[in-house]
Amino acid sequence: MANTAILQKKKKTGWMILLLLIAFTSCLEDTGNYDYLEINEVSISGINDEDTPYYTTLGDSLKIAPTLAFSLGEESEVFKYEWHLMKITTTPPRQSIGVLSDQRNLAITVGGLINAEGTYQLMYCITNLNTSVRYDHLFTLVVQDRMQVGYIMLCEKESDSFDIDLISLFRDTLTHYHNALDIYDSELPRTGRKPIDLVCYGDNISPSVTAGGKKYAIWVLTDKSTDRVRAENLEYQPGFNLSNRLTVLDNKYRPADGNLVADRIFSIALHSTTSGKDYLFTGGNYFFYNWAVMGWFYSFPVNTMSVSEAPYKVAPYVFMTSNGAVFFDETHNRFEAHIAGTNEIASNSATLLRTTRLTSGAYFDWQDPDYRLLYMDNRTTTTGFAVVRNDRTGRYEFLQMSLATAVVEGAIVIAANQIGKAEFPAGANLDNIKFFAYHNTLPYLFLASEDRVYRINTSAMTTLDDITAQVLPAGYKVSKIKNSAIRFPRTNQIVIASYNPGGPAGENGQLALYEVEDGTGNLKLAKHPVAPTDDGYQIDMKWTGLGKVISVDYKNPQ
Repeated sequence: MANTAILQKKKKTGWMILLLLIAFTSCLEDTGNYDYLEINEVSISGINDEDTPYYTTLGDSLKIAPTLAFSLGEESEVFKYEWHLMKITTTPPRQSIGVLSDQRNLAITVGGLINAEGTYQLMYCITNLNTSVRYDHLFTLVVQDRMQVGYIMLCEKESDSFDIDLISLFRDTLTHYHNALDIYDSELPRTGRKPIDLVCYGDNISPSVTAGGKKYAIWVLTDKSTDRVRAENLEYQPGFNLSNRLTVLDNKYRPADGNLVADRIFSIALHSTTSGKDYLFTGGNYFFYNWAVMGWFYSFPVNTMSVSEAPYKVAPYVFMTSNGAVFFDETHNRFEAHIAGTNEIASNSATLLRTTRLTSGAYFDWQDPDYRLLYMDNRTTTTGFAVVRNDRTGRYEFLQMSLATAVVEGAIVIAANQIGKAEFPAGANLDNIKFFAYHNTLPYLFLASEDRVYRINTSAMTTLDDITAQVLPAGYKVSKIKNSAIRFPRTNQIVIASYNPGGPAGENGQLALYEVEDGTGNLKLAKHPVAPTDDGYQIDMKWTGLGKVISVDYKNPQ
């Protein structure tokens, strides 16, 4: 059996050698009976490679005209041209996200699939439809957004609608973008609701716990809802609503319909996304949230002296620092402190659910029952002020304070400190004042009713100067005054927004930023930049054609 198998194997091998010899002979005898198709090679040049990106901005035109060379001529065959947005990867195979253009040359407005700042991979593809051979060229596009950084304003358009305007800083130039929600096609609900406030700050769970993007909060407060939008493109989804964030809010403080509407949100956070705090005022209560400690998530009101007591009625103002806040108890007419520094969070979490009694002070009585609070706010990130009426004397008082760390008997504690007290001139009536702004370094307090603007030197407190003519055009009314000490790039300015009630809704407002003159307190329109650029660019920091500015902040997502 073994010999037979070996013999069969040898026969089989012989036949295979014979067949190979025949095939080889046939090749040698080939006299050109076959037609060979010459490939129309395509070379692509005139486009940057991957290491030399193109730079552009959202909303701008992107035009690329490649240089193509065809070995047999472009007209000899049919070609398809496509510009693909690719999923970023360092190795093939590469996946297309979508086609940006089907033209030989690229000419598009940057947007659509490319809808945010970032680095993108694009691929230019040329396909020979006769042979299905494809030629590719991969390149890089870096997209910058002119609208990422700058002044952001919540503007009333009609009595029950709003939009957002941006005065954006890009390459040292300030540009006004009207109705940014329209520009970005944002789906944020904005009709049938009255705008209340807009607040920006770094927040590591914005705009929602699970969604990506910039770790930056932009809250839009209206009388119907409180919503966040993405910092990059003002995108809104229903999950960005405040009611979806309050996962551990005690049920007795939840509205019956589940829609929580905030009257105020306070935060002094600048760019930190790893630690920070904010206070939310709603339903007459203050709720605290520390986004470095996820367990404290707006759970119970902090305007109470203990978790077992009912909350006291709290004024809708706060002086806030990184260590906590000072509130005003309207039930008992007294100031109370909420201590929320790092040590308190780590060592005594119950502190976060109550305020601490303020019992002593060098300039005024924290517990004066005759005090009636008109206004309280920050002067800087560590100091604040309050304006009160003393019903016992009939005079208005200006109180200054801080909330900072101190060493007491060798231990570091957080305490509210009094900086000063002064009385407004006799006869001054501040009950009709709606806006207060205290300059961050100079002793000038600016006050405004709807149609008058005043200034007072807090070092002397002798006269309340009417400076309406300096800042308010005839027929205009004030819609907002604030200092720029929190989050703004130039913290020594006073921001004044006004509007013409008789002008077209949505375009009847203006915004102006002023420098304050040392020694006189006079307001002088600020310039941008402070010194002209090399090409002579410098503008007045005043813009018209806005809606009625209800709120203004500085947007600077990192």
